[in-house]
Amino acid sequence: KSHFKMPISLRRVKMTDFIQLQNANLHCLAENYHMWFWVYHYLLTPQGTHVAVNSKNKILGYVLGKTDDDKKKKNQKFGSITSVAVYSGYRKLGLATKLLSYTHRSLRDCYHVSYINLHVRETNRAGQILYKNSLHYQYVKTEEGYYADGENAFSLRFTFPDSENSPS
Repeated sequence: KSHFKMPISLRRVKMTDFIQLQNANLHCLAENYHMWFWVYHYLLTPQGTHVAVNSKNKILGYVLGKTDDDKKKKNQKFGSITSVAVYSGYRKLGLATKLLSYTHRSLRDCYHVSYINLHVRETNRAGQILYKNSLHYQYVKTEEGYYADGENAFSLRFTFPDSENSPS
């Protein structure tokens, strides 16, 4: 019986999802977060985290996002994607792209951000292709030793198309 025939939906995270979020994080990624980190994101930016779930409400993937203050522009915020994870059996279905696009729209509509930043491992080719080719993130800089294991990160930025030419 293939799990790909099961309906998948996207929704905003709920507090009752935190245990499943943490499990997905532990199974899918090298960087793992404590429970307070999930709660912090939820309290800071309730519309910033989204999950893909099956019909039994099992989390198949997530995007953990938040807002930050733009130090160059007073009273302005920008979006930050802290973490993206999809269980291996559900990769290559477009879930990460859909979750990120959903999070982009929410951060834009709810918090009026004009851009969103994220970091991707230097060795994560699949992530780089997703962010740069599918979602049109642009390379900003390399951050040496960004990850706990010492690996470098590429800092990337997505700018909303109608924000590129807006006055600063």
